[in-house]
Amino acid sequence: MPPVSSAHKGIRASIACKPCRYKHLRCDGQKPACSRCVADRKQCIYPESRRGGARGQPPVRKGLSDTTNSSDIDASSVSQRSNTLSTPVNPDDINAAHATFDQVLLGLYYKFFHAAHPCVLPCHFLKQRLNDERIQPLLLAMQYIGSLFAVSISSVHHEKRFEEALTSIRLRERPVTGYDVQAILLYAIAVYWCNEPERGTELIDEAIQTAVEIGLNQSTFATEYGQNDPVLEESWRRSWWQIYTTDAHIAGSTHTFPFKTSGIEMDVGLPCEEWEYESGNIPQHHTLEEYNDREFMPYDIEFSSFAELIGLTRGIDLALPSSAPSSIQQYISICTHSDTATTAWYSLLPQSKKTLIHSDGSLDEVMFKAHFVMHTYTVELHRPLSNLSYSSIEQVSRCAPRPPSSDLRECNATESRLHTAKCLQAIEKLDWLLTLPTNITTHSPFIICMIANVTIAHLSACRFVYEEEKLRIAREKIRLTMGTLKVLSQYWTLGKRTYSEIGIIAREILSLTHTGPKVTAQPCQPEQEAINLALLDMLPNGDFDFCTMFDSIPPQNLEMIPI
Repeated sequence: MPPVSSAHKGIRASIACKPCRYKHLRCDGQKPACSRCVADRKQCIYPESRRGGARGQPPVRKGLSDTTNSSDIDASSVSQRSNTLSTPVNPDDINAAHATFDQVLLGLYYKFFHAAHPCVLPCHFLKQRLNDERIQPLLLAMQYIGSLFAVSISSVHHEKRFEEALTSIRLRERPVTGYDVQAILLYAIAVYWCNEPERGTELIDEAIQTAVEIGLNQSTFATEYGQNDPVLEESWRRSWWQIYTTDAHIAGSTHTFPFKTSGIEMDVGLPCEEWEYESGNIPQHHTLEEYNDREFMPYDIEFSSFAELIGLTRGIDLALPSSAPSSIQQYISICTHSDTATTAWYSLLPQSKKTLIHSDGSLDEVMFKAHFVMHTYTVELHRPLSNLSYSSIEQVSRCAPRPPSSDLRECNATESRLHTAKCLQAIEKLDWLLTLPTNITTHSPFIICMIANVTIAHLSACRFVYEEEKLRIAREKIRLTMGTLKVLSQYWTLGKRTYSEIGIIAREILSLTHTGPKVTAQPCQPEQEAINLALLDMLPNGDFDFCTMFDSIPPQNLEMIPI
């Protein structure tokens, strides 16, 4: 990029434009466009004044209605509204009351769910289409998800309403649209984490099949069905990539590879930045070809956070085999390819994508998820070759990976130490992500299984690797991950189950040395003790005190085996 004119050097603008803020760069504040945006040929947009316009006039608030803003709605407001609706009302006001309440649920959707799954139209653009008959099933799916975050009401009614709409979609009573695909996809995610993973997976498959049926995986779909609306075209592009990344998350949560979308031809343009999507100022989209050749471009292209998540997912997709490795050499080769893909991805990230925190203090939710995925896959791939031995009690958890086969027991001590170090480094970095200043409830529920997987490996490190001070620090970090799981479990039933499962696994792994002779861990060999089925009857509920249970095992009584 050419240097900024010296006439403006050293001058700090009172209001920086959005592109400069996003990249943490100094803005000269020139209007209509600052010098950096002119040099980079970017659209220069300045944020609206926080003073709200003319003196004496209240600021205008955007949202689904003039009095409803998605960022200002919480469970308490829903509770107050639900109490109001429970009192007798004039029949003429019933429809209006229901419409208002539905808007509250949509607000909850945008507040707690949208940022981690940003494919539907931004809130103020969706408002313009509320009366469109084709979008009604999507609205019902969004209202159902919003109801999951409303502690004062039951979501059963809203689930039933969407199921009726889903039946209509399946009967093809009208042509299927991209809105229908969005509805099925979002509903599938919610169903999966409401403790129906098998049904949720089936719905994901249905979303994939329906998307391919209408051509959502092709670049021409966005322009053909975008109604000359750049924001709607961007929404269609995002919808396919949301399907692709969600499919990858399901594969990671169930440890089944390759992805179901791996063999599908796709040439959809890459998404823009979130602030561009929200503002409606959609730039010319980049392509997969540009992304794949980004290190060789004669000029710098900064891809969006969503595009970077897609790039990471595709890198992992290409590194993973289509069938299980038949030898330890093949498995080591897979680890090497995966490490190459993730390390290259991270090294090519601009600094703004590595810090994760925007200049206004908000979290880049999409990049947060991308980093989470990277570290989780590192642990899962390297643990079978490490000294972090497996216990059969781990299979209590649906999120736990399968123990490694006997073919992976031949690695030597040096290789084991290397793979152990990679696991522990990834665990350390994932723990750091959880300390970032953010609202935990806005994270994608898919991080539940990621946290569980990494926590189980961390528990193994507490038993077989860490000693003294490192052990005490590791315990505190496990409390951090368990606390995150407990917060997420308040809204996602499968999260509550996972929290309980990790509790019983921790109890068993950390207390094994209390009940029998010292266990000597063999590198790359999973432990072969049988699951104590009686322990399953002791599975705690989601309200049990993990920290009390965790502290009941004195560190000095754990016989550690160093690497």
